[in-house]
Amino acid sequence: MKHIAISIEYAGLTLPVVKNEQGTEVVPLKPIAELFGLEWVRQHKRLQEDWTAEFLGVCVVHMYYAGDQKRQMVCVRLDRVAAYLMSLNPAKIRAAGNESGAAFLQAKLTEWADALHDYETFGSAHNPRHADALLALRRANAIANVAKIRDADLRKLALAELGIDLAASTPAAADAHPDLFAGE
Repeated sequence: MKHIAISIEYAGLTLPVVKNEQGTEVVPLKPIAELFGLEWVRQHKRLQEDWTAEFLGVCVVHMYYAGDQKRQMVCVRLDRVAAYLMSLNPAKIRAAGNESGAAFLQAKLTEWADALHDYETFGSAHNPRHADALLALRRANAIANVAKIRDADLRKLALAELGIDLAASTPAAADAHPDLFAGE
């Protein structure tokens, strides 16, 4: 029997992605715990706590490996892997001798905390490694602010500063941004 295998790269690991019984994408947690040098038995026990298990979506899934081997794996929701990592202490990982794992984790925790702060404070966050996305986000925010300008002439002037010519815009642009074209 053939099985389709989907995997992702995460923190230097290639993790298989499968769907659990509810149709949610999940990944095995043991390789992630082992990446940081954590004792799997202790991590597994910690994941049995009611709130943690529910929040992370801990489940047991049958995964297929080479030669159609079928194994049970403890998994967490793909979208909650970062939440699991946030529960780890870089100092303990460093004390166990995994300096590179601790440094990686500490950098990620700082990045995520900054992103969460920006999201809660400004309503959006960006990944600095994605410069194009940052430029697009800034442009979208600028356009949204221009759309709030009531005076049509001032709005045209502000759009010109952004390099947008309403006269050359398509009908689709008017449909996508009706606030920009108000009063035209």
